[in-house]
Amino acid sequence: MPAKMFKIRKPDKKMSLQGTALSGIKWLDPKKAPFVVSGLAWFKKEKIYRRLPVKPKWKLSEAVDLLAGCPAGAQLRFRTDSKRVAARVLLTEAQRHEHMTATGQAGFDCYIGPPGKKLYISTARFDQTKLAYEYLFFEADKKELRNITLNFPLYQGLREVLIGLDKSSKILPPLPYKNKKKIIVYGTSTTQGGCASRPGMAFTNILSRRLNLEFINFGFSGSGLGEPELARLICEIEDPCCFVLDFEANSGLMYAKNLPQFIRILRNFKKKTPILIVSRLKFSPETLGKETRVRLLRFEFAKDTVKEFKKQGDKNIHLLDGSTLLGKDFDECTVDGVHPTDLGFWRMAEGIAPVLKKLLN
Repeated sequence: MPAKMFKIRKPDKKMSLQGTALSGIKWLDPKKAPFVVSGLAWFKKEKIYRRLPVKPKWKLSEAVDLLAGCPAGAQLRFRTDSKRVAARVLLTEAQRHEHMTATGQAGFDCYIGPPGKKLYISTARFDQTKLAYEYLFFEADKKELRNITLNFPLYQGLREVLIGLDKSSKILPPLPYKNKKKIIVYGTSTTQGGCASRPGMAFTNILSRRLNLEFINFGFSGSGLGEPELARLICEIEDPCCFVLDFEANSGLMYAKNLPQFIRILRNFKKKTPILIVSRLKFSPETLGKETRVRLLRFEFAKDTVKEFKKQGDKNIHLLDGSTLLGKDFDECTVDGVHPTDLGFWRMAEGIAPVLKKLLN
């Protein structure tokens, strides 16, 4: 198209980055009460925004150790009567995934409302060339007590986070989850949240809002292999109410060995806690006949594994066919033929939520 066909316009003010000249704000450390950080199993002990312990009892691969520094699935919750809520964030490095938004990789997003009625408000936007940013999530007309949930970045580590509130405001503990039980999800990049446009659209965060439960996200992009070390680390977490295993897509030939082994380790820890195995999503290249045979073979293996455990008396192990989650038009639900968009994650949550409700009841 000829250059003269383009008309240069002034940028929409709503699309510009937020400035850093917030006056009348007090900056608070969210590691301290009454703030509550959820979704990071070792946070209370180590006070680090990390999904696995700094010095685990079992050796981790270099990739898993690195990805553990991305606080995917973590939530910061509190109540405040502040008319404004802001954040100052210092990242560990620049964004590195070209097929995922910066807001999903390194941004926070904000929800307001009580459990079961949380409404999305805004997402932090920032200069992608810099490691530090400040963002004002909202400025309300009136001062009233609000229940706030901030979802942590999915694919970026955090050096420091501060929360900004009006100096005259008060802060209280958040409204609680349904109970203290936790749903632990172990899997791949899809579990970690690739490629949601913002953190709240990762399927574990969608499910957390719907079920009003804490989710522990153990998705490790390209590295969810089903290693026994990860199963043993999961066994350190108190009060699990369900284990969800979604690592088929990464494990390759190791799936036949690692799936039964992973289950046995969990069963030695919790005899009756429900285990839900989710087979992998249907990828777009399957429309050309690729990969379908391998997916079906692994699904049959997972089915046989569940049958064998049931035969041995395990009544609380289940299998969900992940190829059905995205629906008939599954090809429209991904960024790159593999990783879900927000639509894909929404459909995953739609399919998984009723299964989890049934298992938990």
